[in-house]
Amino acid sequence: MRVRLAILLLVFGMSPAVVANAAQETADREAMAAGKRVLYLDLDASTGRPRGRISFGIAPSLRLKLASAGLAVTEDPATPHDATLKVEYREQRGKQVSVNLFGTDITCIVRLDDPQDEQTLSLVIHESPSYTDLVNAPYVEVVEKLQANPYFYFLGDIVRERMQTHVDTTGALIRALDRQFDRELHPRPVTSLDTLISPGETFPDLDVLFSAAAQQNTIEELGHLKDSRAVDLLERLTSHANRVTRLRAVVALGQFDDPSIAPVMTRVAQADSDAAVRDAATSLLKKHSAH
Repeated sequence: MRVRLAILLLVFGMSPAVVANAAQETADREAMAAGKRVLYLDLDASTGRPRGRISFGIAPSLRLKLASAGLAVTEDPATPHDATLKVEYREQRGKQVSVNLFGTDITCIVRLDDPQDEQTLSLVIHESPSYTDLVNAPYVEVVEKLQANPYFYFLGDIVRERMQTHVDTTGALIRALDRQFDRELHPRPVTSLDTLISPGETFPDLDVLFSAAAQQNTIEELGHLKDSRAVDLLERLTSHANRVTRLRAVVALGQFDDPSIAPVMTRVAQADSDAAVRDAATSLLKKHSAH
């Protein structure tokens, strides 16, 4: 598939978006032919930005997330489908940054209507620029924040889990993060095809680009949610190769009161290679001992 995409790019001069859409349609047809449940993606997108143009490719991004999760997707309401994913994507003018520059606030409302599920999946994802400490242009920053948002980044996994196992959103988020960590520990073996020209050399793989930030944001979110199902995964993430991920895992575990945490924090406090991670683990041990 990578070779075919690269040839299309080089010979016909197609844009990455056109090639990605063509690949997506092929994958969807194959999934439908395999008898998978079909999801109708009903996207309503609007913006308050000048000229009414949405620069972020919300439609291809959603399609790729759903397809990567193994779902068959159609955007044609006339195509027979088993469930409907309604997405309302809104870009609205935010705070004023300078004389002629305003920020953009993004709200993404997601609703899954599945006749086989009594409880409807409903999410509201909102992101705004930091405003006080802007590094990039406000629009660029808010789009990057959206793509690293746990519920947007793992949306395909969340929808799939809801359709297949009816697990709640938090449970789906935990499973998605667990699978991501497992893929890091057990990467796909490199083959001879990996040395050929890849479309990834022409346009970036956004899932890879935002994977670390999304992982760390998800860990932080699981700490806020305080769902005990996340404890085992967070404990394992204290051994992650990335120091920021380990630090986020330690801080998140500080939100829980579980007897299994103390031995893990003792190991981290004594053996982690990063001083900030060791200090965070030590502080957590002191807090638990004080209780």
